[in-house]
Amino acid sequence: MFKTIGIRGKAITQLLVALQNLGCSYVVIDQDGVEHVHGDPLKKGKAKRPRKYPLRAMQNYYLPWIKDLEPGGATEIPVGEFTLKDLQASVASKASAMWGNGTYITSRNPEKNVLEVLRIT
Repeated sequence: MFKTIGIRGKAITQLLVALQNLGCSYVVIDQDGVEHVHGDPLKKGKAKRPRKYPLRAMQNYYLPWIKDLEPGGATEIPVGEFTLKDLQASVASKASAMWGNGTYITSRNPEKNVLEVLRIT
């Protein structure tokens, strides 16, 4: 399998066996300059799904409506170029991060094409 000698060799062998058992692709160069290669270590990972909207575009759009919202305050955010469902998901995520879970209510209003946000506490 692997030809290594001494305590460092045993450690390298254990490492290589563990990496192989985990299904990793790797290149390890030991102290003697010997390359141990398994799989295709330069192979790219799974491609990411393309973004529906540019990075932070939605957050930059709705943040002016909610950033200064006081407890008991309400606001209506126009949908703009986003879908009502996507806007609600993003606003809910940001509101939870800013104020905590259970401190706000969001509601879709398709007749007015707005997202209603009420900050409770």
